[in-house]
Amino acid sequence: MRSITHLAMIFVGLGGCAGATAEAPLTMKLGGDRASTTKVLRQHQYCHQELPPGRYENYPRCERLGPEWGESWVTAVFDKETLVEIRRWERFADDGRATERWNQLVADRMKLSPVSDEAMATLRASGLLQAGTRAMKAYRDGDLVIGVYLLTPTPPEDASILERIVSLPRK
Repeated sequence: MRSITHLAMIFVGLGGCAGATAEAPLTMKLGGDRASTTKVLRQHQYCHQELPPGRYENYPRCERLGPEWGESWVTAVFDKETLVEIRRWERFADDGRATERWNQLVADRMKLSPVSDEAMATLRASGLLQAGTRAMKAYRDGDLVIGVYLLTPTPPEDASILERIVSLPRK
């Protein structure tokens, strides 16, 4: 009996060391190269799509066991070899699940930094409101602005949620 309890404690401890998950807010800095971007996104459970390097590179969810309510992928935007923007798209067939997921992502993001009216104004002034935006929260982390959008799905992504990280220094 004691060995079963010991094994259970080991598994619980290992689970706590698993690191970032695909459901957690993206926690990465811009300015890195392709290799470091791939490494950090892999920690968030997004795997690089092996295609020739381009300005836009896609990182679909890594293979995993179990059912998912939606699908998600990350688009990394590069200027030459430097990461300049990250976009995580999430698609849900059920609008209720999309709203629930957006609320969870907003709550999780608020644990990292508070909602910022200044960041929201900066995104608006920069023309970075996504088409089909129903609701949005914005956050600032130094020179980074993070927008979490609840969307009406529209082509080409047909996504319900967008998490966008861009560099927009304070003026």
